[in-house]
Amino acid sequence: MLLTNKLSIKHIIKKPVDGNENDLFLMIHGYGSNEKDLFSFQEDLPKNFFIISLQGFYSMGKEKYSWYDIDFSNKEKFINISQARKVVQQISFFIDEAIEEYKLEKNKVWLCGFSQGAILSYAIALKKPNKIKKVIALSGYLEKNILPEKINSNIYSDLEFFISHGKYDTIIPIDMVKRGLKFLQKYRILSLHYKEYESGHTLNKLNYIDLMNWIKNKQIY
Repeated sequence: MLLTNKLSIKHIIKKPVDGNENDLFLMIHGYGSNEKDLFSFQEDLPKNFFIISLQGFYSMGKEKYSWYDIDFSNKEKFINISQARKVVQQISFFIDEAIEEYKLEKNKVWLCGFSQGAILSYAIALKKPNKIKKVIALSGYLEKNILPEKINSNIYSDLEFFISHGKYDTIIPIDMVKRGLKFLQKYRILSLHYKEYESGHTLNKLNYIDLMNWIKNKQIY
């Protein structure tokens, strides 16, 4: 699959088999990875998805990218907040671009992010609840400092989350994830599927099976 510069962010795509009522399934990779990583899910995803996988902005070497800087030695200032906020804006804009360019459904967007991508997915979903309907947050956490300034619990009733995390994750400890769950519940975002797995900062086989089953069940409705 060829990387394209067609829109504001480099990406690869897989077009759906069925050309009608196509949902955008947007993939956002993690720190030090690339657009091909989550794209490996494509064969197991529903055929009506228009799949787009994005490439990060900052090169870290051959086929390695990030969305913003991370300071692993400083848990208080773990991420570069200003960079991350800008990326939330840029990906939010890209979603509108992609919907128009590829003629996709306007209010049925799925976000799938791993680690950095999951952190961004939380923020983008809370920024654009009129378009985002499903969020898959794998091995990430909710970073309050990049969320919209005003959060109105009345506008998130249709938002659904699949959240998974490894019990032995040393990169993003599991207590960071649980704080995010409490935050979502506080704002009455109650459609949350959360499960912990016998793994570290990765997606194991059982996690993957559960994820695909969740996606397929949600496609029924």
